[in-house]
This record gives sequence, structure tokens and C-alpha cells, in this order.
Amino acid sequence: MIYEYDFFDDNQLKQILSLFNSGKFVDGARTGSKDKFVKDNTQQADIDLNKMANTAIAKILRDSPIYHLHPLNKVSPCYMLKYELGQHYADHVDYWNMWGNRTDYTAVITLNDDYEGGEHFMQIGTEVIERKLEPGKILIYQSDFIHGVRPVTDGVRKCITFWLESAIPDPTMRYYITELNKLYERLHSNVATGNGLDAGTEENYETLLMLDHVRCGIIKRSVQLR
Repeated sequence: MIYEYDFFDDNQLKQILSLFNSGKFVDGARTGSKDKFVKDNTQQADIDLNKMANTAIAKILRDSPIYHLHPLNKVSPCYMLKYELGQHYADHVDYWNMWGNRTDYTAVITLNDDYEGGEHFMQIGTEVIERKLEPGKILIYQSDFIHGVRPVTDGVRKCITFWLESAIPDPTMRYYITELNKLYERLHSNVATGNGLDAGTEENYETLLMLDHVRCGIIKRSVQLR
């Protein structure tokens, strides 16, 4: 599962960057745990600034697509990170637990684009996917993917990362629900825009309602809130 979408609007991005640039940054390897030997970046050390960023992110997250597609139990505190010239994060898999929460999904919000290199990469099976998003966009993917950050070759990469605990603990059920969500969104788009064979017909609309009924039923029976 990989999601990309707009997260911060221009005003929110400006406010977050103000917080980001206000505090002191320290060696990111301090929180690298098992990955500290492959982690080469710096992170915001000011606790109050991090709390303010956490509050802003949590508020926006509740209205974002991931909340509607995947019921969530917990959102971890965020890290505000910088990657300067030559810095990178080599291949790794995120620890299964962050701040007492299971790490089902990793989220990364891009804050700037005035740098070179620094692409975020994920390995899915034998395929390696690279992403370099526009400022304000979020990237969400499974935390058990092998992933990392390419070396920055010019400028400074600024981003925020945090982790999400799904309310659906079974990864197999999360996979099937993700596939159902994709199917629902595709059919919904066809019905709404009139694309595809017989799109927008009463029969297609009834099919959409039945699919949504099944999708919601599976989610309700899979969720374990805490």
C-alpha cells in the first residue's frame, strides 16, 4: 500500500516551516535505535515545537483520506528531520513499535523542494520505487517495506515523519480492505464522471452501493479499537 496526496495547504505549510526553522537540530542517530548506524540526518530537538507540530498534524489527519480508507488507532509523535549535503538514510525497516504503538504505516510529509537528490525509496518485492514529492504532500506506506533516503547532493531536504497504528491488526485483512478501497474508488470515479462502459447507469450505481456495503461490513468486523 502506498498513498500520496496533498496534506498541508500553503498557509499550513508556512506555519509548519516556521516551527521547523525555529528550533535546534541534533544528530538523528540518537533515535535511530537498531538503525542508528545507517541513519545520517538531524532532527528537531525542541520538545514544545514538536508538540505544536504534532497537534497540527493530528487535526489535519482526521480529515484526510487515510482516515476514511483505513481506521486508525494511534498516531505517533512526529520527527522533524533535515538531510543536508551528503546525508542519507540507508536501507532499513522501521522498528515494529514506536512510542508504545504498533507501526503499521510510515508517513512522510515533504516541506520543501529546493534541493537535489534526497529521493525517498521503497522496495516492494524486487521493485524499487522512488518518490520526490512537492512541498505539502504526504507519502504513506507499509512500515515493513525496506526503505530509505538517497544522499542529498545539493541544498537541504526538510521533512516530517511519523507512524500510524491501524485499527485492523491483521495485515492480511488490511491488504484485502486496501484492494476493496481501490475497487470502490475506481467504480465511484466512473459513476461520477461517466467514464467506462455503461458508466453512470442505475445498475452501476447499485453495484457501487453493494460494494460499499460489503467494504464497510468487512471493516466493521475487522476493527479493534483501543
